[in-house]
Amino acid sequence: MRKNKIKNLTGILLCSLVLLGTLAGCGNRSSSSKAAKGDFTVYYLNQTKTSLYPVRVKLKEKTTPEKINFLISKLSTAVEDADYTNPIPGSVSVRHTTLKGKKLVISFSRDYQTLNPVQEALLRGAVVKTLIQLEGISSISFKIVDEALLDAQGSPVGAMTEGSFVDDFGSEQDSAREAQLTLFYPMSDGSGIYREVHDVHYNENVPLAQVVLRQLGKNPEQSKAQAAIPSNVKVLSVNTSGGVCYVDLDQSLFSNETLGYQKMTIYSIVNSLCQLDQINRVQILIGSGDGASILASDDLSNTYAADDSLVLNQ
Repeated sequence: MRKNKIKNLTGILLCSLVLLGTLAGCGNRSSSSKAAKGDFTVYYLNQTKTSLYPVRVKLKEKTTPEKINFLISKLSTAVEDADYTNPIPGSVSVRHTTLKGKKLVISFSRDYQTLNPVQEALLRGAVVKTLIQLEGISSISFKIVDEALLDAQGSPVGAMTEGSFVDDFGSEQDSAREAQLTLFYPMSDGSGIYREVHDVHYNENVPLAQVVLRQLGKNPEQSKAQAAIPSNVKVLSVNTSGGVCYVDLDQSLFSNETLGYQKMTIYSIVNSLCQLDQINRVQILIGSGDGASILASDDLSNTYAADDSLVLNQ
């Protein structure tokens, strides 16, 4: 029978996660408490895949199996965010789960064995710390296909519980922030801009204005609106000084769009940024170096102020 051993962890720093029992003298500090109803923390990986990155989510599923499937899907699905990513990579799949009483067994595909020690430890920590929050689960065991996961000495890892991991997230956990942003997107017909409120998670080391622009590059919920910043346009820099936010884009926002649509695209950006406390006006720069040009406005300073009259859903 093929053994499913975890590769030797000797000499490898597990960055932000240490398995209890691996280091002598570690305290039995609980890693998470049972979540409030409908309010859960999903443990992703940070952008460098060296630490867990906690993100709060709302859980609407009713039964424990439905909640398990939802959370595993979250942990497995690629995330469109620059700050964190899914801990279960695309090469590894969850074959099935079995819940007996409050003991959950998760069977992974054989590709689990290709993970390096740090990847494996972080994946295991993310899965356990996420799913152990469910009221219907007291322990979690891992299998590779139908065989127990073994440690470096060839012994079964066994069931993992709420106290199986010691947290040491350092600045990554401290820097994880949540914000509610009011964003505006241009209507496809150029008739105005559409207001949406988005809950976002971001790293506090990233300027909130940059988070706003990142969100404006994604498709809005309103089907008749569009992303304010096309996917082929990159934000070179974002700086705020004296109440003015200076946005430098690598190329024009427009190609053959109508003047009406161009105006709505500009004010989607301007109105969104001006929702932030420290920003009153916005200047948009196209290009870099000697060839850069400022997007002209009616103001002598070539800056834009928010225009609420363009908002269709006040």
